[in-house]
Amino acid sequence: MSSKFDLMDTMTDALNDFYNKNDLDHCCALESLMGGNYKTPEQREWLESFSETWEKLQDARWLDD
Repeated sequence: MSSKFDLMDTMTDALNDFYNKNDLDHCCALESLMGGNYKTPEQREWLESFSETWEKLQDARWLDD
């Protein structure tokens, strides 16, 4: 097991924790937004923020191997 910090694992763990905590279906955050996989405005805002962060990290190539 590597002790190297893996940003993609950390991000996916955060999304999975969000889905578990809020009893939502597991899928990508963007699909959740497009498909209405949230129950409250606060959950929608969290998904929007997560998606924006994910996109910025991808654009900066932080999620590449």
